[in-house]
Amino acid sequence: MSTKQKLSIDQMLNLEGQKSVDRMLTGLLFFMLIFVPLLTRVAVIDFASPVISGTALDSGMKADVFTYYKFIWLQIVTGLLLLGFLYKMIAKGYVIPASYINIPLLLMFVFTSLSGMLAENKMIAMFGQYNRHEGTLTYLIYFTLFFIAANILYTEKRVQMLVYATYSLLLVNVCLGIAYFYGANLLDNAFVRGLLLPSGIDQQSINGFFNSTINNPNYVSGIGGTLTVLFLAKAMFSHSVKEKVFDLLGACFGFTLVLTSLSTSGFFTTVVMIPVLILLLAFGRRKKEGIIVLAVAALLFSSIFSILAKHNPRVWNESLGFFLGSSEKKISMELYKEGTEEGNRVNLEQSLFGVQVASAAADANTEDEFNLPPQQWSAGTGRTYIWSKTLELVKQHPILGLGMDTLAYHFPQDDPYKNSGLNDANTIVDKPHNMYIGMAYGSGGIVLLAFLFMGLQHIWRNLVLIKNKIDTERTGLLAALFAGWCAYLVQALFNDSIIGTGFIFWTLFGVGVALMRQEEREKESV
Repeated sequence: MSTKQKLSIDQMLNLEGQKSVDRMLTGLLFFMLIFVPLLTRVAVIDFASPVISGTALDSGMKADVFTYYKFIWLQIVTGLLLLGFLYKMIAKGYVIPASYINIPLLLMFVFTSLSGMLAENKMIAMFGQYNRHEGTLTYLIYFTLFFIAANILYTEKRVQMLVYATYSLLLVNVCLGIAYFYGANLLDNAFVRGLLLPSGIDQQSINGFFNSTINNPNYVSGIGGTLTVLFLAKAMFSHSVKEKVFDLLGACFGFTLVLTSLSTSGFFTTVVMIPVLILLLAFGRRKKEGIIVLAVAALLFSSIFSILAKHNPRVWNESLGFFLGSSEKKISMELYKEGTEEGNRVNLEQSLFGVQVASAAADANTEDEFNLPPQQWSAGTGRTYIWSKTLELVKQHPILGLGMDTLAYHFPQDDPYKNSGLNDANTIVDKPHNMYIGMAYGSGGIVLLAFLFMGLQHIWRNLVLIKNKIDTERTGLLAALFAGWCAYLVQALFNDSIIGTGFIFWTLFGVGVALMRQEEREKESV
C-alpha cells in the first residue's frame, strides 16, 4: 500500500470522524435553540453598582426573571460545543477553511475582549446588567456559537431541524401572549407560579403578570417579525406540501406574536421585508407555488389581524396605524424643536431614521434653571433622543467603546432635555434601543465596522448564489435563512440585542454561512 493511498484512507477516516462530531454538535445546537429561549424563573442576585443614585441602578439584592438562567445555560452549552469542536480539530484533523468571516470575526473577538477588560466598570462590562446579562462574555459566546455553527457540515434535514427548533419559542410565547391579550393572568395558576417563583418570592417581583419568556414586548415583536419572515420564505421554497403547511403555520404564529405584543418593530420589519421576499421569489423556479403561498399567507394574516384588532384597537395603532398616520408613533411626527424661542411648537416632518439632536437654548442665562423643556416624546417613542446622546458617547470613545451594557452609568441622566425626548426627566436610560449603536458604544467602531463588512460580504455572496436560481432544497433553505437574517437586522434598527434571542440570530447566521460554503464548493466542483 503506497503512502498516498494510506494518507487517502486516513483522510477518509478523519472525514467520517468529523461527520460524527458534527452530528453531536448539531444536536447540541438543536437542544440550545429549543430549551434556552424558554428559561424563565426569578433569580435573586447580589448586584454591586458603581453609583449611588437612589434608583434601581444602586447596589443591593435584585430580582431577575428573564436572563440569568439563559446566561448560565448558554455558558454550559457553549462550553460543550467548544470542547466538541476542539476534539474535531485535534483528534479528527479538521482544518478551519478560509472564509470571509474569519478576519472580521477575529477583530470582533479581540476588540470586544479588550473593551471589556479596559472598561471603567469592568464587572458590569463583562457580565452585563443584572436584568440583561448582555456583557462582553455574552457577546463572546455569540461569536463562538457563530463560528462553530459556520464550521459544521449540514444535511438539508439537519438545517430544517434547527429552523424548526424555533417553534418552541413561538408556541410557548404565542400561548402566553394570547392569554395575556385576552385578560388571563397565568400567575393565578399555582403550577405556573411554582415554575417561575422560588419559595418566599412574591409574584409582584415580576409585576404581577407573566406574558412572555422574553424581557420586553419590543423584543417579542422583533423576534416575532424575524420568524414570520423566516418561515414565510421557507414556505415559498419548500418542495413538500406538508412542509409548506408547517412553515405557513410557523409564519402565522410569528405574526400573531407580533400583534399580541402591541409593539411596532416586528410589523415594520415584516412590511419592509415583503419586497425582499418578492425579489427572492423572482429567482425561484417555482414562482406559481410561491405566489400561492404569499396569497394564502396574506389571507391568513388578514384574518388574524381582524380578530385581534377587533378585540383591542391598539393592534391597529401599533401596526397599520404606524404607516397610515393614525398612531402616536406615525412616521411623520410633531416635535418640539429645542432651542427655539419660548419653546414654541414647530412642525417637523421627521423621517423614521432621522435624529433630532437635543440642543440647549442659545441664551441659557435668560431661563430659569429649574424650568424643564416641554414634556413630550421625540420620534420613535424617544429613540431618536437616546440615539443622539449615545452617539455623542461613541464619538468620545470610538475605538474600544465604554463597555457592553454600561450605558446607564455614562448616559447624561441629568440632561434636562430628557423631558422633551423621553416624556419624563426621571426616566433612566440603560440601553440604546439599536443593536448597531449598542455595538459601537459597548465595543467601539472597529467591532461595528467588522460586523458590517462581514454582513455586506454575506449579502453579496447570497445574492450571487440566489441569482443562479433557487431550485433545490438547499438553495431554498439558503434563501429562507437569508430572509430571516435580513429581517433580524431590520428590527435591530429599533431594538437592542438581548440574550433570549441574540444567540438564535448568531447560530442561524453561522448555519447560513456553512450551508453557503457547501453550495459554493458543489458548484465549483461541477
